[in-house]
Amino acid sequence: MLAIPYNLLADGTCLEDLDTLRVNAAFLDALGAQRIPDPTTAGDFCRRFTGADVETLQDTFNTIRVKLWRQQPKAFRRQAILDADGTLAPTTGECKQGMDIAYDGTWGYPLG
Repeated sequence: MLAIPYNLLADGTCLEDLDTLRVNAAFLDALGAQRIPDPTTAGDFCRRFTGADVETLQDTFNTIRVKLWRQQPKAFRRQAILDADGTLAPTTGECKQGMDIAYDGTWGYPLG
C-alpha cells in the first residue's frame, strides 16, 4: 500500500508509473519490499475501498497517534515546532476531483 504514496514522492503521476518503480532497487529498499504489485493490481486494490473504509483507516491512525503522544513526557509537549510546506503532486487530469492548480500553472493533488 505504501507504494502508491511513495510513487507520488518519486515524481510518479499515475499508477502506471509503478511499473518503472517495480524494478528500482532503491525504491524497493525504501519500502522494505522485495516486490510491489503491477499497476493493474494496485488499481484493483484501490478500487475495493469505500469512503467509509478510508475514514476507518484515518480514525485508526488518529487513535494510535494520540496514544503515542500521551506516552511522551510532559516536557516534550511544552513546545511544538511546526515545519510545514505545501506540496503539489503534478498530474495530467485537470478535471479530476480534488485537483488544484499551483502558482506556476501545474495541475495536481495537494499533499500538504
